[in-house]
Amino acid sequence: MLKLSTSAEKLVYKRAVEWLIRSYNAIKLMDPESIYTFQNNTNFIQGFVYRSLKSSAKETLDLNYDWNGMGAHKYITPIALELYNNNKKTAYIREHVVCKNIYFKEIIEELKKDYPDGHIIGNILLRYYFTALITKEENRTLDEMGLRRVMCVNEEWDCENLFNRYEKAGVELVENPYYVLK
Repeated sequence: MLKLSTSAEKLVYKRAVEWLIRSYNAIKLMDPESIYTFQNNTNFIQGFVYRSLKSSAKETLDLNYDWNGMGAHKYITPIALELYNNNKKTAYIREHVVCKNIYFKEIIEELKKDYPDGHIIGNILLRYYFTALITKEENRTLDEMGLRRVMCVNEEWDCENLFNRYEKAGVELVENPYYVLK
């Protein structure tokens, strides 16, 4: 499967990067403990990225980019889609397709610079920041195969096959028909 960026994603992500850089510059002025937390906690940066995307989607395209909703996730498994369409809306897990610990570190390294390059951050986000909805059983399969926080087991990830761990686990992803950034 090939992941292509949509024009809506490009527009929203560009504005989100501006907010992300501005927010991080404000954090640089805070106490050392806050700076340390931001630079060493992928959940912290994840929150900043998500809020930047959510605000940007609302401002630029008047879209609701809600992590808890169906529309923020670019991919979904056929089983999760069937469950959703049958009103079993809590029977899935929200999952970063590319392990967030891989690319959030790159974003943090760029943000640490005196003059972070928004194009570099935007390219990282456009390439790697996309999510999928999977079932609890499919999530368990990823865990059992050791693919929860890594893209490959016992080998180096080529940074090209963004769907590698799902393919290895036999979990099929399809485009989410409810995705808002088409």
